[in-house]
Amino acid sequence: MSNSSLYIGLSGILAQSQGLDTVSQNVANANTPGYTRETANLSDIVTPGTGTGSGVTVSSISQITSQFLQTTARVSSASQQAAQSYYSAVSTAQNYFQEPSPVGVNEQLSNLWNAFDTLSNQPNLTTARNSLLTTAGQLTTTLNSNSQGLINLYNTTVAQVGSQVDAINKQLAQVESLNQQIVQYQGGSGANTLIDQRNQIINSITDAIGATVQTNSDGSVTLLSGGITLANTNMADTLSVSAATAPPMPATGTTPVSIVSGLTGATLPVTSGSIGGSLSALNVSLPKYSSQLDSFASNLATAINNQLTAGYGYASTGTAPKGVDLFTAGSGTTITAQNITINSAVISNPNLIATATNNNSPLDGSIASSVAALGSQPNPPDAQYTLAVAGVGLDVSTAKSTLGTATSQSQSASTALASVAGVNTNEELVKMVNYQNAYQASAKVIATVASIIQSMIATV
Repeated sequence: MSNSSLYIGLSGILAQSQGLDTVSQNVANANTPGYTRETANLSDIVTPGTGTGSGVTVSSISQITSQFLQTTARVSSASQQAAQSYYSAVSTAQNYFQEPSPVGVNEQLSNLWNAFDTLSNQPNLTTARNSLLTTAGQLTTTLNSNSQGLINLYNTTVAQVGSQVDAINKQLAQVESLNQQIVQYQGGSGANTLIDQRNQIINSITDAIGATVQTNSDGSVTLLSGGITLANTNMADTLSVSAATAPPMPATGTTPVSIVSGLTGATLPVTSGSIGGSLSALNVSLPKYSSQLDSFASNLATAINNQLTAGYGYASTGTAPKGVDLFTAGSGTTITAQNITINSAVISNPNLIATATNNNSPLDGSIASSVAALGSQPNPPDAQYTLAVAGVGLDVSTAKSTLGTATSQSQSASTALASVAGVNTNEELVKMVNYQNAYQASAKVIATVASIIQSMIATV
C-alpha cells in the first residue's frame, strides 16, 4: 500500500468531476440552437517504464456529431432555401398575371373587342369613339402597371441579393477568424464553443449560396463554391453582385445577375441556397415573363394598327381622314408592355380611328368590325396572353410542389442530425448517475486507503 493509491483515487475524482461538468454543459444547452453535445474522453494513466496503471485522466472533451449527416443537413437546407426564394419570386410575379379578374387583361381585351363592335355599328357617334378610347386606355394602363410590377420585383430581388452578399462577406471574415482561434485551442474544451459558433455561421452561408465545407486536419475548415475558395485560415473573400438595373428588363441569357469573387474575379456557380433560387428567378423566370408580356403588347398593337391604318376615319362632311395607329410607344420606337400608350393624335381627334374602307363612306363600319373580329379568329391576340398566364401558373405550381418536397427532406435531415449531435436529456441523466457513482467510488477508495494507512501507522 502506498500514496500512489491515493493519487489514483484522486485522479478518478477529478476525471468523474469533469465528466459531470460535461453533462451539466450538455443539459444546460439542450435547447441552444447550433449546440453540439460533448463527451469527456477518459484515458488510463500508465507509469512510464513500469506499465503500472496510475489512474485516469480526461484526454479531451470532444463533440459528438456525424460529418455525413451534417453535410446532408446543410445540402438539404440549402435546397429548401433555394426552393423558398424561387417560389416567393414567381408567386409574387403571378400577381401581375391574375386571371380571371374583372380588371384583368383578358376582361379588358374582351371589352376592347366589344367597343370596336359597337363602333362598327355606330361609326358616326362620338360617344362610341370616346368609349373605345377609354377602354383601350384602361388596357394600356394595366399592361404598363403589370410590366412595371415585374421590373420592380426584379430590382427588389437584386437588392435583396445584394444585402445577403454583404452579410456573407462579414460571415466569411468571421469564419477566417474562428478558424485561427480553433487551430490555436484545438483539443481544449474552449475549441468546442468556437466550433459551434463557426457551424452556425457556416450554416447561414450555405443556406444563402450552397457553399461546400471541407474540414481540415488542424480543425479548421475551407469554404468553397464550385472550387473557388471563399474562406480558410488565411483568407476571406469579398463577394459582389453583378447586375443590370431595369428597365429595361434584361433578356434571358444576355446580362445575367451573378455573384463575383473579389479575389479572383470569377463568377461563383451559385445554384443552391436562397441566392441560388433568387438567381433562377432573376435570370430565367422574370425575364421570360416580361418578354412574354412585351411580345403580347407589341403583337396586339401591330394587329390592331395594321387594320386601322388600312382604313379611314369619320368626317360628317367632306373627305374622311386616313386611319392612324391607335397604339404607339410612349418612349423609344418599339412598343412594349411598359411603354404602350394611346396615340396622342387619336386622343385629340377620336375621328381618326378608322372604321371605313374608303374615305367617302362615313357610315361604313367594316374596318372596326374587322378589328372586333380579331378576338374571335382562330389564333387571337388573347391566346398569346392566355398562354403566358398558363405558363406562370405552371411555374408557381411546380415551385410550390418542389418547395414542399425540399422542406420535408430538410426536416428529415435535420432530425437525423439532431438524433446524433443533439442533447438527449434522458441519456445525459444516465451518464450523470454513472459519473456520480464513479465519483463516489473514487472517494471511497481514498477513504479506505487513508484508513488503512492510519491503521498501519497506529500499529507501528
